[in-house]
Amino acid sequence: MNFELNEYKNELADDEIISDIKSTATSLNVEYLSISLYRQHGKYSQTAIQGHFGTWTNALKIAGLRSVRTPQELKRIRDEDYFKDLLKISTHLLKDTVTFEEYKMYGSFSAESIFKRYKKWDDFLVAAGLQPTGLARHKITELELFDEIECIWTRLGRQPTSTDIINSNISKYSLDTYKRRFGGWRKALEAFVLYVNSNFDSEFNNNIVLETKIDDKSDTNKILQNNNNNDVLFIKNKKTSRNINLRLRFKVLNRDNFTCVMCGASPAKSSNIELHIDHIVPWSKGGETVMDNLQTLCANCNFGKSNIT
Repeated sequence: MNFELNEYKNELADDEIISDIKSTATSLNVEYLSISLYRQHGKYSQTAIQGHFGTWTNALKIAGLRSVRTPQELKRIRDEDYFKDLLKISTHLLKDTVTFEEYKMYGSFSAESIFKRYKKWDDFLVAAGLQPTGLARHKITELELFDEIECIWTRLGRQPTSTDIINSNISKYSLDTYKRRFGGWRKALEAFVLYVNSNFDSEFNNNIVLETKIDDKSDTNKILQNNNNNDVLFIKNKKTSRNINLRLRFKVLNRDNFTCVMCGASPAKSSNIELHIDHIVPWSKGGETVMDNLQTLCANCNFGKSNIT
């Protein structure tokens, strides 16, 4: 018996695809049939469906099925599922970014639903570890990742785990982003701690608005013009910048248990709490930017202190 090819069909009819979509939904007993579920159980490829109907949503509408997920169904979709699908499309297209229209064509989920969750398409791309679609390609730097780790650590009030990243929206970047850069979440934390503990500090960047020598011609005395009340403050032998870098900020937060030292407020207890690092002795009045002169205050206590002083 000779082996023969199946009879060649000149063209696939729309009705054949619609009929299979309906029968697949019926056999699975679902009102909404996702493209990923159809790919597992249906006959025809996503490419064929797109060629006939443009989008999966259009095909569902023609089949008389529900074309959108309910809010409850959308909430059950994890960010990691969106990221995984996006990265698969990026690999398929051999690109470091995916446009909104490309995702509508190839994605397994609703591009509109993703847009609603992230507000900006580029934010979604960056969170997944891809490049934004704008002309300026922004590469996520290690410092940006370290800054995000510090923010997550502060919000939780403890060392974050990979589970925290996967099961919540606490990080603007996906777990895969950290893995690609550092080789794993644990290694990302190790790199962050190494960075925090490093002794390197940027050179003193003096952001004084008005700087001049005083009448006694001393090279070590400087004048700071305060634009708010026009008071002229004399600063002698300043050794540190007014700015607090990420390393020092994290060390102070960690020392103070990520809690306001005045009222005990913490982001771990209430998500609307914002923590500031405050100079105990104001920098403009001679205080230095060092651990012993810094404290953690919530925004309310910090502003309240400013009003008093």
